[in-house]
Amino acid sequence: MSDVYKVIHPNKYFNDYISLNVRPDGRKFDEQRSIKLNANAISNADASALIKCGNTTVVCGITLELATPKAEEPDHGFLVTNVELLPLCSSKFKPGPPSDYAQVISNTVNDIIKNSKCIDLKDLCIVSDKLAWVLYCDMVCLDNDGSIIDACITTLITSLKSLSLPAVSFDVETEEVKVDISNKTLLKVTGLPVATSFAIYQSPESNIVLTDPTTFEEEMCGGIGANLIVCWNQGLLCGVQKYGGGNIPTESQKNLLQVAKKRSKLVEEVIETCLS
Repeated sequence: MSDVYKVIHPNKYFNDYISLNVRPDGRKFDEQRSIKLNANAISNADASALIKCGNTTVVCGITLELATPKAEEPDHGFLVTNVELLPLCSSKFKPGPPSDYAQVISNTVNDIIKNSKCIDLKDLCIVSDKLAWVLYCDMVCLDNDGSIIDACITTLITSLKSLSLPAVSFDVETEEVKVDISNKTLLKVTGLPVATSFAIYQSPESNIVLTDPTTFEEEMCGGIGANLIVCWNQGLLCGVQKYGGGNIPTESQKNLLQVAKKRSKLVEEVIETCLS
């Protein structure tokens, strides 16, 4: 009966729960969902990871390639991130070119990784102006139930932490390249950036901040995704991005930063445990 009520009167259904200081799935406003993480989930990828956060499921695969560095950055390699939202993960997405929302997700993930400075692109350069590694990081959403950026960042960082680069020799005179897959070195990853999503619900009394929102909660808060993304990197705030939604109450601003910081420590422990 409640499912029918949710479909017919979604706003009233949601507000009835919020007025009782509880969310439709029984969580508190600042409570996150459980996380399950598995490294090396794809056998034919150079590194991979699979995450399940609530019902949101994302798999990441990294493939390596050699290329010539850019002329303006001769001593830098490449880190290319891409997020795919297939029709499989939600009925909102259709086959064909990436939607605007999928491109926003990809750009946000790329910005978070870049701003966190967890990867030094100079470490990917083999011979300046001649040869460098390209890391193609493809994330595919298998089930989208909210907070998609959180899942993408976690599975990407886990994959990067488990990635090993083969030894490469380059003959300057003949430009011959030799790759020794029997001799690999772990990629240097500085820190563990963790993103935390929030949705801002404009209730009749005041605006309420919900941690780790589901897709239903994101929709009720006036967007197709989370309204706010906060990223911490081992105790350092490295990014805050806001996408529409209502204003955040002054008393809630400091609290949500602390909630995100606390969550980042928990996710860091999950990643380290998974990799160990």
